[in-house]
Amino acid sequence: MQVLNRTLAAVTVLFVLSACTTNTTPSPNATATRAAAPAPTATQTAPAPTPQPATPAILAATTLAEATPSATPALASTPSAAPTACAAKATPAQTEGPYYLANPPAKDSLVEPGMAGTRVTLRGRVFDLQCRPIAGAKVDVWQADAAGAYDLKGYRLRGVTTADAVGAYSMATIRPGLYPGRTSHIHVKVWLPNGKTLTTQVYFPGVAANNTDGIYDAALLAAMSQAADGSEIAELNFFVAP
Repeated sequence: MQVLNRTLAAVTVLFVLSACTTNTTPSPNATATRAAAPAPTATQTAPAPTPQPATPAILAATTLAEATPSATPALASTPSAAPTACAAKATPAQTEGPYYLANPPAKDSLVEPGMAGTRVTLRGRVFDLQCRPIAGAKVDVWQADAAGAYDLKGYRLRGVTTADAVGAYSMATIRPGLYPGRTSHIHVKVWLPNGKTLTTQVYFPGVAANNTDGIYDAALLAAMSQAADGSEIAELNFFVAP
């Protein structure tokens, strides 16, 4: 009995010692580990909005330029404008004279290197009697040189140009000189696409009329102006019955 009591006492002591050595407080190492752990990271971040590319300035400028019609050219490069009211009167016909040569070369300038004379551009438009432009009309020009002489062997100071879609024609040449019996003039034939022809002449204001044959007609005086390069511009519209 005494032995049994001693055994029970020993077991009781061991149980108490075991309970005292059990510690529920976290160890210092465990606490440090938890303190050093990083804060949890957000699982999802909203993406930043993608910026829209700006329209390049050059594109805007190009678009504007394409949408804006070209400006009207300056007078020095613009033929006579369409009349505000229809003339309803045909351009007077005049004699062909003895010096016409058929089949002149197609060109828009009769000026040659070294040619004497005041430079002048004869230009205007070709209309019918309702003031509608005649596209494709041929404007055939021939004239004397600055000394009043015609080339009867070749085509010097002779040529034909074609009116454009608005009936505009232009021929660079020189002021023709005087010869006995006539005032200074340029001969013109206007050939219409339908085959009809107007034969006439163009005169210059301010030129003494040495006109003993009575051909001169003031209705055929060109309107004069000056180009940017200092040369002259002589403008005359032709009104032709189709």
